[in-house]
Amino acid sequence: MAAAMPGTVLVGWLATAVAGIASDVAFDRMGDVGNLVLIIYGILITFVQVWITREAFKQVGIAPALLVGNSLSVYLQGVLIGLGILLGIVLVILPGLYVFARWYLASALLVRYGSGRRAAMQRSWDMLAAHWPAALGVGLILAALSVAPLVVGEVAPALAVEYGFGWLAATNLVAAAGIVGGYLAAVSLLLNIEQPAPALQEIFG
Repeated sequence: MAAAMPGTVLVGWLATAVAGIASDVAFDRMGDVGNLVLIIYGILITFVQVWITREAFKQVGIAPALLVGNSLSVYLQGVLIGLGILLGIVLVILPGLYVFARWYLASALLVRYGSGRRAAMQRSWDMLAAHWPAALGVGLILAALSVAPLVVGEVAPALAVEYGFGWLAATNLVAAAGIVGGYLAAVSLLLNIEQPAPALQEIFG
């Protein structure tokens, strides 16, 4: 899918990375309003998420129902999902991962059908009853890519001091690859569940 729409993916990747760099700089300079910075960052990348998800659906001839201007609905859905996953992790880590997997398609479904946050979450839960291991595997791989720079920064903080802005830019570019990859993976998994594989092969070559 990324190969079929390289320009869109490139713009989405760079926009996500720039938003990450800006949020990191703002967070360092305005630590007393750090939570507000994180909220603004989350909203910004949600607009990118909705835009690139819409473009991915258009690539296969599907007209998405949710407009980019309604991206806040996806952001609020993400908050609900995050709280559900957090609750599962607090109870026991495995239920948290299971909830993460079963709701993996919720955002993509909301963008495609625009039928409401809870309806999209329920539809994702139902669709992934048999496919949740695939969602979990793909989701964890891309999530690991998106948080890997943060982990490295915590283990070796001297790197940020030594390389300065170069390190900040590099880590956000890597993280953005995982984030955007997650958006595309959700659409790809949804299409693979809903459409026969030969049809997808014909679309993407």
